[in-house]
Amino acid sequence: MSEQLLAVERLSVGYGKKTVVHEVDLGLAEREILIVLGHNGAGKTTLMQAIFGLIRTQSGRVLYRGEPITGRKPADNVLGGIAYVPQGHGIFRSLTVRANLELGAFVVRDRSRLEEDMETVFEMFPILRERATQIGGTLSGGQQQMLAIGMALMHKPSVMILDEPSIGLAPNLVERVMRSIQTINREFGTAILMVEQNVRYGLPIAQRAAVLKTGRKVYDGPPEPLEDRVELMKLF
Repeated sequence: MSEQLLAVERLSVGYGKKTVVHEVDLGLAEREILIVLGHNGAGKTTLMQAIFGLIRTQSGRVLYRGEPITGRKPADNVLGGIAYVPQGHGIFRSLTVRANLELGAFVVRDRSRLEEDMETVFEMFPILRERATQIGGTLSGGQQQMLAIGMALMHKPSVMILDEPSIGLAPNLVERVMRSIQTINREFGTAILMVEQNVRYGLPIAQRAAVLKTGRKVYDGPPEPLEDRVELMKLF
């Protein structure tokens, strides 16, 4: 197997004495879209937070470009090229769209790039250009999700971790968000690690899928077999 851009090795994570994620192995290759599926409470979000350094691990390790980053501070992960977009959009609700995007670029040392990078986001999400001076918390749910992804894109990450990007969105907006994720992957070469409940829209854009069941990985392979709802339900 070729070296993974991001690798999770026998990672266990929990809260107090309770283990939620049990010895999970996971790998993300360069330019890959990997979708992680599972029932509510399967440990998907806990796994993503542990990878990004938001919660402590019990055992195992996380490697990025072959180097261990287990427990590394989220800010250092951002500096290293890993972005995280949490559930609930993860924007600064009291600030304007433009101010949110500027904050998304806080790790970019060359400030002359700021307007160029912001223009890239506006080309991907034209509605954000129209709403540039609007307060983030007054945007629709779909627009807030676009803004959260745009903020992550501002520092040109090598890996983007997305936790339920379609949550709470109408089907037409889900399609738009999924297309934007494909565009980011294709045009910027960003590897995508995505937790997604919406199998109908998430599976078609993924190159690989993993399934968690009660904190354990029960499937890791091509997404096509999971498009059969019967087979997917067996795993759940």
